[in-house]
Amino acid sequence: MRAPLAPPAGGGLLAGRRKLQGPVAVAGRSVLSQHAPAPRLVTVDAQTSTTARLATAAVAKDQEGSSGTSVTGKPGSGLSSGSGYNETSFASVASVGSVTSVTSVASAASVSSASVSSLSSVRSVDSGDWFYSEKAQREWVQAMELDTLTPDMPLLLKEMGISYQPDKLAEALDKRWPQVYARAVTVSTRLGGFVAAVAQDYALGRFEDNMPRRAKELRTTLGGLGPALVKIGQALSSRPDLLPRTYLEALSELQDRLPSFPNEIAFTVIEEELGAPVEVLFSEISEQPVAAASLGQVYRAKLRATGEEVAVKVQRPNIGETIAVDMLLLRRLMGIVDEKIPQVSQPLVPLVDEFAGRLFAELDYIQEGHNCERFQALYGNMPRVRTPKIYWQCTSRRVLTMEWIEGVKLTNSAAMQEAGLDVVDFVDVGIECTLRQLLEHGYFHADPHPGNLLATRAGDLVYLDFGMMSEAPQYARYAIMAHVVHLVNRDYPAMCQDYYTLQFMDPSVDTSPIAPALAAFFDDVLDASVSQLNFKAIVDGLGEVLFRFPFRVPAYYALILRSLTVLEGLALQADPQYKLLGKAYPYIAKRLLTDPAPELRESFEDLILKDGQFRWSRLENLVREGSKSQDFDPTQLWLLAEWLLSPGAAGMRSTVVAELGRVIDAAAAADVRTRIASQTGNKAIADALVPPQPAEAEAQARAQLLLTAVSSRLDLQEPLELKGSGPFGVITPQDVQRTASRLRGVLGSAQPRIAALLEQPGGAEILNGLVSQLSRRFAARAIKFVFGAQQTLSGAGQLAAPRA
Repeated sequence: MRAPLAPPAGGGLLAGRRKLQGPVAVAGRSVLSQHAPAPRLVTVDAQTSTTARLATAAVAKDQEGSSGTSVTGKPGSGLSSGSGYNETSFASVASVGSVTSVTSVASAASVSSASVSSLSSVRSVDSGDWFYSEKAQREWVQAMELDTLTPDMPLLLKEMGISYQPDKLAEALDKRWPQVYARAVTVSTRLGGFVAAVAQDYALGRFEDNMPRRAKELRTTLGGLGPALVKIGQALSSRPDLLPRTYLEALSELQDRLPSFPNEIAFTVIEEELGAPVEVLFSEISEQPVAAASLGQVYRAKLRATGEEVAVKVQRPNIGETIAVDMLLLRRLMGIVDEKIPQVSQPLVPLVDEFAGRLFAELDYIQEGHNCERFQALYGNMPRVRTPKIYWQCTSRRVLTMEWIEGVKLTNSAAMQEAGLDVVDFVDVGIECTLRQLLEHGYFHADPHPGNLLATRAGDLVYLDFGMMSEAPQYARYAIMAHVVHLVNRDYPAMCQDYYTLQFMDPSVDTSPIAPALAAFFDDVLDASVSQLNFKAIVDGLGEVLFRFPFRVPAYYALILRSLTVLEGLALQADPQYKLLGKAYPYIAKRLLTDPAPELRESFEDLILKDGQFRWSRLENLVREGSKSQDFDPTQLWLLAEWLLSPGAAGMRSTVVAELGRVIDAAAAADVRTRIASQTGNKAIADALVPPQPAEAEAQARAQLLLTAVSSRLDLQEPLELKGSGPFGVITPQDVQRTASRLRGVLGSAQPRIAALLEQPGGAEILNGLVSQLSRRFAARAIKFVFGAQQTLSGAGQLAAPRA
């Protein structure tokens, strides 16, 4: 259990805080219900100096054997400033802020075995000394943001998140040239060594052989250069147009993790941002952060005002400055590459700017809260989809307070099994939600790693961490679905045209060599049915094509691929036979059937028609698969009927009329043949009089399905039948006219909506066209029947009269 925090009684920030014990659930970026030994909290009196607080916490963590990287680089102090990279130390940052010399802080923090009493003797505790006051602690945090050198930096960082302006950022950082220069030396040295090794491989003809090794080296190098470079590596892992598959796979394993920073600093950030001490805001708070990542760390707490359990995310001090410097350096480096290396397929500076804008936006926790609420508004009505509530009274630019939700990570198979939860079931929910994000509203979660998805015992899939969101433009959503249709049709030239629409390539690029490359890969892949296609295999194959040709993949598309591959990867861990496209196809089928957008109607037509022929199997498959989608509404199929009667579907109508005529004709012929065989007792005579046509059995079955579907939907009082008045029930043109007239009345009275449709020009065109075609077909059949009967009589002389 967590012990309560007493309200402050004339004390400072830490007055009244008690040691918390018991299991701690992981929250924030990964709000989990998994239990771990409680981290130890060292109680510090309100009058204890900032130096002693930090040093005491460091020693306590060290004595427990905790891991971390201290400001002096020694493991165990708990004063972590990074994972393998030289971020500015707490001591040096404080000194930059024009405070009293704090060499003693670093010295105290680096002593791993000294007692608390000996640490306090490093410098006398004088409550009148500025450095040991509560004011000093607040100014420490401000110093870590380097406000004294760049007073407008917090406002500037917020502005960069709204609208990234690299020139303005560079101007602000000009005042900090020593730090920028030092960081430049570090980055250029490490990345330069990697680039030199790759260049040597290329010169010696070992580029392909050494690629796996170099890919791992790049992953290690970026991982050691800090959060900004780690996130860049993760972004590159979904860019098949920039890197070969070997590099993509290596970079996909980069972990966005850093050790936590001291509680005292985190609680001071909370006080500075929210304007009140932790004890005033929360009655309980976990004694150590329950999750830590590159941008911040998370605590589990209980609101004093309401008693609600919450997750409190606190931004890492100085992280905005660190990212700003790295983005500035990276932009300058890529500018040199763009200028000096013409072989690069596309300009790199715009890519850096695009990524920097997203990264700065992620630093604004107020925007993250709004992102969460927008996501809830768009997708929260979906069954089993949930997002945490935002507590705005405890949220600011660097502190985000949200609902604590108990759940299990989808990657924790043991916990999922113990809770009786099926990973595949939750992935199915995630795929439906992801497809709606990507293809319906276009606003989607751009960081869908497993830690941001939780399963609850109630069966809900919980989305977390809305710092990085993205949007797919409407034209792209339609083009993606058209691309799926063209892929299913193996229409590779049309797929190439899609790349223009998706802005994958400049219109000046000749796609004639690309279509054969697509065919070479996808013809083998598409031998399997859609439900058996492996999404990752498609992405990998497409990636190889993209890398060989002058493609430029937009950021939103790369994030879409990443979202879906993450979900498929989770499912494959539980079910090696899982196929994402088989699960995604019902949603796409539903959209093609029910969405009235002209772009999707065109895709529907492309899927159903081929060389002027109507493909019934495709339509039946669409209806069958679309009905599996979560929110499929059969009444929406009226939209398809209305489109069929619209001016834009004139070409489709003529094909539908011809196909319906063929089906009805075949069904009628089979019925007449059955009557003749039954009444004459001679199947050979029946076949001679009404010769069977190719695919007649299929057409007869299809006609029966259509008749059954119409009758069941309309609840008709009498069945719809096309009765013939000729010999053996042969249908004549007059029978067609009578049936059509009756059909108008029956359908109109059973369903007024049909009556309205039939009154439209398109409705009359279909009915009149069908009557005309059937009349011609049955007239021709009647003539053939008469000649056939004469030949049969003269040859066999035994055609019996119809039985009564």
